[in-house]
Amino acid sequence: MRIAVVDDSPGIGLVLTRYFARLGHTCEHVPDATAALRMLERPPLPDVMLIDLMMPGMSGADLVREMRRRSDLAKVPVVLLSGYASTAEELPPQGTFNAVVAKPFELEELRGVVEGAAAGRSALRG
Repeated sequence: MRIAVVDDSPGIGLVLTRYFARLGHTCEHVPDATAALRMLERPPLPDVMLIDLMMPGMSGADLVREMRRRSDLAKVPVVLLSGYASTAEELPPQGTFNAVVAKPFELEELRGVVEGAAAGRSALRG
């Protein structure tokens, strides 16, 4: 499985890329939404994207909105990562993401959510 991690925290990016690589997945970390959009311009597309909700500049919610406007990215599963209690105003529109996982999270819990999103299941629909 190809996983993209979009998070402004280098520590989270490192932990997640190493964890998913140990499980046999290809995992790429990008530090912000703008870099994520550039990454999405080159194939292959990720099977799942883990996106930090609150990032400087373009937020994770804005990234998801932009992805869903583009037909080539509309079906890429998205798991949002949130370090804060998310309100409806902070989340992207309903039905545009597969799950929200609160930070801090257990890696095994996140693994299950990622595998479910890749299989087309939602842990928490937006």
